[in-house]
Amino acid sequence: MGLRLQVEIKESLEELEKAVKYATTASSKERLQMLYWLKSGQVTSRQAIARRADA
Repeated sequence: MGLRLQVEIKESLEELEKAVKYATTASSKERLQMLYWLKSGQVTSRQAIARRADA
Protein backbone atom coordinates (compact mmCIF):
# COMPACT_ATOMS: atom_id res chain seq x y z
CA MET A 1 0.00 0.00 0.00
CA GLY A 2 1.31 3.46 -0.92
CA LEU A 3 1.88 6.33 1.43
CA ARG A 4 -1.04 8.65 2.04
CA LEU A 5 -0.77 11.92 0.11
CA GLN A 6 -0.68 15.11 2.15
CA VAL A 7 -2.16 17.68 -0.24
CA GLU A 8 -4.23 20.71 0.66
CA ILE A 9 -6.85 21.43 -2.00
CA LYS A 10 -8.57 24.77 -1.47
CA GLU A 11 -11.16 24.43 -4.23
CA SER A 12 -14.52 22.87 -3.46
CA LEU A 13 -15.71 19.66 -5.08
CA GLU A 14 -18.16 21.69 -7.16
CA GLU A 15 -15.42 24.02 -8.41
CA LEU A 16 -13.19 21.09 -9.35
CA GLU A 17 -16.04 19.28 -11.11
CA LYS A 18 -16.81 22.39 -13.17
CA ALA A 19 -13.12 22.91 -14.00
CA VAL A 20 -12.81 19.30 -15.22
CA LYS A 21 -15.87 19.76 -17.39
CA TYR A 22 -14.49 22.89 -19.06
CA ALA A 23 -10.81 21.87 -19.30
CA THR A 24 -9.49 22.44 -22.81
CA THR A 25 -6.46 20.14 -22.84
CA ALA A 26 -6.13 16.50 -21.89
CA SER A 27 -3.23 17.16 -19.49
CA SER A 28 -5.12 19.84 -17.55
CA LYS A 29 -8.22 17.63 -17.43
CA GLU A 30 -6.15 14.74 -16.02
CA ARG A 31 -4.62 16.98 -13.33
CA LEU A 32 -7.99 18.39 -12.34
CA GLN A 33 -9.52 14.90 -12.25
CA MET A 34 -6.74 13.76 -9.91
CA LEU A 35 -7.44 16.69 -7.58
CA TYR A 36 -11.16 15.87 -7.67
CA TRP A 37 -10.46 12.24 -6.71
CA LEU A 38 -8.22 13.34 -3.84
CA LYS A 39 -10.68 15.95 -2.55
CA SER A 40 -13.62 13.51 -2.68
CA GLY A 41 -11.63 10.77 -0.91
CA GLN A 42 -11.89 8.32 -3.82
CA VAL A 43 -8.08 7.91 -3.77
CA THR A 44 -5.54 8.44 -1.00
CA SER A 45 -2.21 7.41 -2.53
CA ARG A 46 -0.16 7.92 -5.69
CA GLN A 47 -0.49 4.22 -6.40
CA ALA A 48 -4.29 4.42 -6.25
CA ILE A 49 -4.25 7.39 -8.64
CA ALA A 50 -2.08 5.44 -11.09
CA ARG A 51 -4.38 2.41 -10.95
CA ARG A 52 -7.47 4.53 -11.43
CA ALA A 53 -5.95 6.55 -14.28
CA ASP A 54 -5.07 3.36 -16.17
CA ALA A 55 -8.60 1.97 -15.86
